[in-house]
Amino acid sequence: MRIARTSPGSSVPVRVTAMGAATAAALLVAGCSSGSGGGGSTSLKALGHLRADANASKTVTYLDSARVRKLGAADPKRFSSVGQPGSGLLGGYEPAPWGPSVTAARIDTAVDSNVSGHWDGSFDAAAITASLKKNGYTSLDQDGEQVWKPADGDSGPRFVFSKSEIRYATGSTPFSAVDPGHDDSLAGQQDYRVVADCLGDVYRADFNALTAAKPVRLSALGQQADDAGKNTEVLCVAVKDRATADRLADTLRTVVKDQAPRFAGTAVTVDKGDHPVVRASVPDTSAQRPGRLFLTDMQLWLAVGRM
Repeated sequence: MRIARTSPGSSVPVRVTAMGAATAAALLVAGCSSGSGGGGSTSLKALGHLRADANASKTVTYLDSARVRKLGAADPKRFSSVGQPGSGLLGGYEPAPWGPSVTAARIDTAVDSNVSGHWDGSFDAAAITASLKKNGYTSLDQDGEQVWKPADGDSGPRFVFSKSEIRYATGSTPFSAVDPGHDDSLAGQQDYRVVADCLGDVYRADFNALTAAKPVRLSALGQQADDAGKNTEVLCVAVKDRATADRLADTLRTVVKDQAPRFAGTAVTVDKGDHPVVRASVPDTSAQRPGRLFLTDMQLWLAVGRM
């Protein structure tokens, strides 16, 4: 099932994959207070795999798939909306060139935009090679690694893969057999660092496209859960100045009040440091499915889009 949503700050609908196709979901608002959650180390590290010049204008999804599988062991349906990597190469309308040899179940961590991505997991390299050859792919040596591309070079994604990782790029997106240097990656961009720090220790993070010239610079929604499966959705928004941060925080608090008890227990905080950020921490009940802030209860991030 595909659900069209409109990303904050934009009137253009974006595709959010609820059950496993492309999750290039234009998700939400980012910002938060420094030190609010473990430094965002896992999502920030994943952002280091994506080139800033190709991905800053894209929505990006980070997912700890292995963690979600553990969380969903007792109730897979509850985590189904947030349990799939964000790549259209998995479960999309068109079959991937590796055929059935790569599935979401083989991926442990993933970071994806709609033009490139990086997956860690356990893969059958021989089966992938056979499927790529069958689909007309050829390989060349680049930076000491084997890069696979379509026969005409332009009609499909390019890959580097091993038993433990897959890297891909699509279309005209710059591709290298090695990850970009830190300063050239999303992790090297200040807005992404601030937002990842705000999100903290999340098993999933959905970053909206960077809009550095607008009041809302970068937004994201993170999912946190304890070992018992208690879920908290963390909405973070990096903004241009302190006045915008105060105004957004007041707006979010008003939404929480007006929508009571929909967002019961929500805490909205503001960090007015050199790079102002707003954070809304929204606890889920055991009956609520993670991801509701961008699937069903969208009032908070729609408020961000109106800034």
